Amino acid sequence: MSISRRNFIKGVATTGAAAALSAGVSKTAMASEKDRCTSKKPEKPLNLLLVFPDEMRAMAQGFKHQDPAITPHLDAFAKTAKVMDQMASNYPLCSPFRGMLMTGKYPLHNGVTGNTHDYGGKVGIELSPYAKCWSDVLKDEGYSLGYIGKWHLDVPQEPYIKSYNNPMEGRYWNDWTPPDRRHGFDFWYSYGTYDLHLKPMYWGNDTPREYPEYVDQWGPEHEADMAIKYLRNEGNQYRDPSKPFALVVSMNPPHSPYDQVPQKYLDMYPQSSKELNTRPNVDWDKKYQEGYGPQYFKEYLAMVSGVDDQFGRILAELDKQGLADNTLVVFFSDHGCCMGSHGAPTKNNIYEESMRVPMMFRLPGKIPAGVNESLMSAPDIYPTILDLLGFKDSIPDSVEGVSLAEQVLHDKGVSPTSQLYLFVPYGQPSFGRRGVRTKTHTLEVDRQDGEPLKYKLFDNVADPYQMKNIADSNPELVQKLIKEELLPWLEKTGDSWRPVEFITGPTKKMKKQLESCAAPKA
Repeated sequence: MSISRRNFIKGVATTGAAAALSAGVSKTAMASEKDRCTSKKPEKPLNLLLVFPDEMRAMAQGFKHQDPAITPHLDAFAKTAKVMDQMASNYPLCSPFRGMLMTGKYPLHNGVTGNTHDYGGKVGIELSPYAKCWSDVLKDEGYSLGYIGKWHLDVPQEPYIKSYNNPMEGRYWNDWTPPDRRHGFDFWYSYGTYDLHLKPMYWGNDTPREYPEYVDQWGPEHEADMAIKYLRNEGNQYRDPSKPFALVVSMNPPHSPYDQVPQKYLDMYPQSSKELNTRPNVDWDKKYQEGYGPQYFKEYLAMVSGVDDQFGRILAELDKQGLADNTLVVFFSDHGCCMGSHGAPTKNNIYEESMRVPMMFRLPGKIPAGVNESLMSAPDIYPTILDLLGFKDSIPDSVEGVSLAEQVLHDKGVSPTSQLYLFVPYGQPSFGRRGVRTKTHTLEVDRQDGEPLKYKLFDNVADPYQMKNIADSNPELVQKLIKEELLPWLEKTGDSWRPVEFITGPTKKMKKQLESCAAPKA
């Protein structure tokens, strides 16, 4: 990594982004250990609209010309936005990404090292009510805040509520978020984890925990309806009209269950999944579809088109209300999905289909349209958004992400040399997988208790579908990436994981017992 520790933490040494937003000019300022560059707040505070579907991979945007996804609204939006084309989900799993998004910290420091369900809660995996989230910052700055859709950052508590996924796979997933854990959001219309998309459940501001509201409407459509009501704000019942607003719309699709999609979107794809999913790294002989159904790629694309449709409705209402020119709109996803690539059904791995996600910023007249290739990570969203809104000086020192506002505005400034990847087994932070993604390569090192290290290395330029593991034939490159990129990331993020073999006492004892049992008797 070529970024100093201070720049890594604060993302400074660049021009104040908000000054450029309000004045349309660039002003050079260098940061030091004692001085941070300051930026003027826009004369009229900017609104913020974040829309992020769950499990939507970057390839599933029509304008990318990879998956045959039909996304006319996203295609049009991309022509007016800054597309951060190298955005990656560092821990491609629902809760860890959301923890990084809300805190600007990597998982070992924010505590969200896995999904927040009852099992994860037993090892402390949840968003702390004491965390200083970006929403808390905007609340302090006088914003009216709203959250609509999936949250997935709190642990379900006994007695568990009735839900189709309580339990699921032996774990309890869904619950409400108590008011004192909502991090500044005044308007709340949310639920815990994934749902039945055609009959979703929600807790509003005053909904009792025991009686969630069930809706006979497709989740993204209903959430778009609620977002439109929030923007219209009839009777001032959704937000304070005297304040700028920040609204999050967190849609569950295209996350599973994949068959929970309106027929009108399925009808957009007359082909079969096998005809649609033509990536050369999909192995149709593997049973990756088990548990998802034979047409789940088709259903996935149908949900993507549905999300696109609802995103278009929200944007149209923003225009209708005269809010578009003064609202920073950000579209992204928490992680992707392999959909059979590499024989993997979903996510939580280092492959491009899992890590690469959409990321677009739009602010008419201020953010120029185009494509930027900077390596952006999940914790970078927090400082980048606050910087663009004019609150660079309000970014907490504890934030580990870097502001890429200057890249969004001017295609210059801080540009990380790699992105961290990690997977942390529940209750075992010193084990699991760590790696890095650069503009040319992806490296993964798998460390298991008492086992030899396992390596994956892909040349993403020569082998964009990551079909050939070149780790064994490139040991020098593996060590170079570990030394120059991975180890600095581990230090900066407080990670005890190290790329060396290690065996714990219990595992060592168990192996000795197994060896004793297997030894021939005299």
